[in-house]
Amino acid sequence: MKSVEYKVKNHLIHSEQVEYPDFEKMFNSIQTGELRVVNDVHNRPQRQKTKAAIVLGISLAVMATPVYAALQYDWSDVLSNKSGIESALKAGYGQLIEQSVTAHGVTLTVHNAFVDDNRTVLLYTIKPELETEKQEIRYNQMLLNDSNGQPIEGHYYQKWNAEQGVYQGYFETDWVMQEKQSDLQFSISDVLYLEDLEQEIRLDPKDSSTQQFNIQKNGIDKIEVQSFKYAKGEIMINSEVTFSNSEVKEQSWAGIRAYDTQQEVIKETENPEYGMEGVSGDYFSRQMYNEQQFKEGDRFTFTYTHEKQRTEGTWNLNLLLSRQEMDTGTFKKELNIPIHSLADEASISGMVVTPTQIRLTIDHDEEYFRLPYRTYQLQVDGKVMDGLISLDGKMNANQTELRFEQSNFLMDVKSLVDKPMTLIAKKRVDEHAGSRASIHLTDISTEPKTIASDYEGFPIIWTYYIKDGNLYVESESPDNTFGGVNQTYFLEGEEKHYLVPHFFSELGNKHMDVYKDFKKSDLELYVWNYTTRSQEKELRVSLTGKSL
Repeated sequence: MKSVEYKVKNHLIHSEQVEYPDFEKMFNSIQTGELRVVNDVHNRPQRQKTKAAIVLGISLAVMATPVYAALQYDWSDVLSNKSGIESALKAGYGQLIEQSVTAHGVTLTVHNAFVDDNRTVLLYTIKPELETEKQEIRYNQMLLNDSNGQPIEGHYYQKWNAEQGVYQGYFETDWVMQEKQSDLQFSISDVLYLEDLEQEIRLDPKDSSTQQFNIQKNGIDKIEVQSFKYAKGEIMINSEVTFSNSEVKEQSWAGIRAYDTQQEVIKETENPEYGMEGVSGDYFSRQMYNEQQFKEGDRFTFTYTHEKQRTEGTWNLNLLLSRQEMDTGTFKKELNIPIHSLADEASISGMVVTPTQIRLTIDHDEEYFRLPYRTYQLQVDGKVMDGLISLDGKMNANQTELRFEQSNFLMDVKSLVDKPMTLIAKKRVDEHAGSRASIHLTDISTEPKTIASDYEGFPIIWTYYIKDGNLYVESESPDNTFGGVNQTYFLEGEEKHYLVPHFFSELGNKHMDVYKDFKKSDLELYVWNYTTRSQEKELRVSLTGKSL
């Protein structure tokens, strides 16, 4: 079977808000000559061990038996960002499963299931065959199949419980069971035991040019490292890995590790980002360091994840899931509330309230319309819950879903039917198409040059230079109401040549574009689109409608 893609929708697991922008979708859209920012984000925290399991196939059946003397597990750490499931578990909602299957020394157990009108969640544990020594395990596939054997798309998150010697995790999907009960199959195939390897590299921390190091083992060909001025006193280290084995690429985490003279690891100043697509399409990582500490570093290593061993096999559990208990705490409302402050025609069309989650559906005329707010809250009977834009499952191009995790104080769902609810949206960021006004770059060379321009009423400082044959263009504005340039391009005749977005600072508005193998010395540069910020603007919508 094909290896599962570990492209993580991490904000669905560990993110407080939807951020901007999503460069992976930018990269994809550049190939079609159009940039469209779709509601998605890949904010990758340190080590990014949360992985999305994209359901791809069907497994072989294995006999499963109930567990009659079930261990008691504390799920609070695993469910720290799924308060709705944690609250439902504590309140006695959901279905007790306690089914287990053991093969090849590995035991898979499903403990609880939560099936409602918003999602389906399984709580599971996996007792591995081998000692993991705090390393992680993954799987070629983690699958949930419906009663017809069709795969149900979802994602999983798990953490090691050293005391119990198991991985505790949840599998979550926005799939909603239409029947009162249904036969499903949950399975994993091939348990992969991973370890972190370090290889010494002779990195010169004071050299800002591209430094290349041949690895040529464990499916990795080489790594290229570049450094850039990031902010005052900070340096940005970009590393791009070329793999000789595509399967290794799918499961690898890779980056630079720096040590000081005391052989202590030099910590990054911000959360690093791993696993992006690079300029050449390879695995790309970005790390921020204190510039002085990094340049005084004593030793540097290339650190990456490697498959140490694997236990081959398939572990299947046949589950009879019921939505009876969750249905007792569910109601829906039909809404038709226009959002007049948006440029596009949009309205809040419906709400689904379950014991674990509240979901709002927003209809809009424009396909893949991006809501111009970065944070969302739901005020219910005076209490406030934080929410996010849902990116899971099959998306309707003319709909956007906001999801809010339930909390302890909201578990009595039926009592909320007539309680006042208000949607609160903050931190507005609007997108604008660039104009035909150009920025004239002259005498382009390896020597950085800076020019100032007035673009659409905003002062912008442009810095441009050639590095290793590639053109880099940085833009930044002292005006905080300017959100930043999203992408630039130049013309050859009528043909547009897009520069690839390479870096964007959410904290400020600094942006960097790159164009490979640039040969010109002068250039008329155009802005494809840019954003503006209205931090003081707040949207409040009272949610009243007809109960279904």
